[in-house]
Amino acid sequence: MSEKSLQVFVSYLDEPPEFDANETQLEKNFKRGYFESSKLDIIDTLGKDDFKNVWFTLKNDIQNESIKLQAIFSEQTLDKIFELYDFSFSANIGLENQYEINNFYLFLEFLEYDNTNFISQVWRFLGPKNLLQIDIKKFCDSNQEKIIKEIDEQLEVHPQPKLIALFLRTYYKDKMIEWFIKNSKRTKVEITVSILEREE
Repeated sequence: MSEKSLQVFVSYLDEPPEFDANETQLEKNFKRGYFESSKLDIIDTLGKDDFKNVWFTLKNDIQNESIKLQAIFSEQTLDKIFELYDFSFSANIGLENQYEINNFYLFLEFLEYDNTNFISQVWRFLGPKNLLQIDIKKFCDSNQEKIIKEIDEQLEVHPQPKLIALFLRTYYKDKMIEWFIKNSKRTKVEITVSILEREE
C-alpha cells in the first residue's frame, strides 16, 4: 500500500460516524476504504514493471466488490490507459455485467504482461531466432510493416478475446510498435526459449 493509497484508506476510517452507526456501517467503511486504496495502487502501477505483482496481490479486493464498483474501477483504468498509451476503444465496450468486466480484466492483463505467448508467435515469423543477440528496437523500427502484418495474421490463426483483438487491430501503428518493442524486451529470454524449443 503506497503512502497515497494509505491516506485514502485512512480517510474512510476517519469519516465521522452517523449518530446510530453500528458495527456493520463501520465494516462497510473499512471495506470501501480498502477497495479505494487497492484501486489507486493498481491504477498507479499501470505501465510499470511491478504492475503484475500489484495486480496479483490486490485484484481480489476489486473482483470481490459489486458490479457497480468493478465498473467504476474499469472505467478509471481505461482513462489511465488512454493517458499512458494513447489508446481507447472506438465504441462503448460495455461494463454492465460480470462477463463484460471479466473480459476487460483479460484485456488489462494482456496489455500489461500476459502477452508473451502471442508475441512469441509473432517473432517466430519475423526472422531472428535469438532476441538476446539483436537490437530489438532497431529491428522492429526497420520492420514495422512486417510486424503489423504478422500480428494480423496471428490474430487469424490464434483468435484472441474480443477486447484484445480490438486492441491489436485498432491501435495506432507506431504506438503498437512501441508496445511490441517494450514487451519483447521485457520477455526476450522467454520469447527466445519459446522460438528455439519450436525449432527443435
